[in-house]
Amino acid sequence: MKNFKTIDEQIQILLERGLIINDIEKAKLYLLSQNYYNIINGYASYFPRDGEYYINNTNFDEIKHLYIFEREIKQAIFQSIIDVETHLNAIFSYRFAEAYPNIPYAYLNIDCYDKKHTLSVISTISKLAKTIDKYRHSKNNNSIIHYMNKHQNVPIWVLANYLDFGDLRHMLMSSTTKIQNAVAKDMMSFIYQHIPEAKIFPPETMLSFVENINDIRNICAHNNRLIGFNCRRDSKYWSPLHDKYNINVKDNRRNVFSVFISLQCFLSFSEYATVHNRLRKEFNHLDNRLKSISINDILDKLGFPLDWHKKTNKITY
Repeated sequence: MKNFKTIDEQIQILLERGLIINDIEKAKLYLLSQNYYNIINGYASYFPRDGEYYINNTNFDEIKHLYIFEREIKQAIFQSIIDVETHLNAIFSYRFAEAYPNIPYAYLNIDCYDKKHTLSVISTISKLAKTIDKYRHSKNNNSIIHYMNKHQNVPIWVLANYLDFGDLRHMLMSSTTKIQNAVAKDMMSFIYQHIPEAKIFPPETMLSFVENINDIRNICAHNNRLIGFNCRRDSKYWSPLHDKYNINVKDNRRNVFSVFISLQCFLSFSEYATVHNRLRKEFNHLDNRLKSISINDILDKLGFPLDWHKKTNKITY
């Protein structure tokens, strides 16, 4: 077993390994409130070491600022993904209800989905039924109870408020081609604000973008490590978007930058500008605080172009 180490012992270990600590007492308080494992084991690996020993005058404050930086960009990205979820939720609910206006609980009917996704559909329907059952027996009044008692039906636009992003993604993925096409076409209202020359947003491209956005959402929501993270699959290559950033069909489209630029397909101009400007600000802030490593070391691990924060302009809206 790993023996327990007091804060004083933790500090002594870091000093013996050559880490510079300007203010010992402040470092103790920070480690106590933020957790040694999260700070040191999580982020010290990005700084130069010779074996266990820190080199290049690495400072504790640099590690702390990198930890704060990642926390801030995760919050910014997570908020933008909530906006994506809101838009996608509303549009999909509308198109699904439009397709099946006279079928109560259509989302629980296997015939209302694509026949090619039977196993996925069965799993999705089971989870939706459990969600309804959970809230219908809640002691707190809610819209599911209201609609069941008054209308003997819970419309999809009501149920959608109780689903997470993963549920929504699976419903969209399992829906008919007609519904997917309708949702992708609706997304063009966002895309035109960023890429006015775009013509068609293929549903399969939309679904691959949504899948990777969901991966990043989970990382941010569960406060896992974003730096160095790659999604499970490359998103589909879509020239109207990727050509803007000199990304070709053979390039990695699993990284954070790839997901970040894909948000343009689901956010308004001002919503995307907000997250863009926030990330640019945080990269500049971190750049001013790193001494033993380059900001480009971090940009690279997130998939961003080198000196992105210097070469890209603030978006005015």
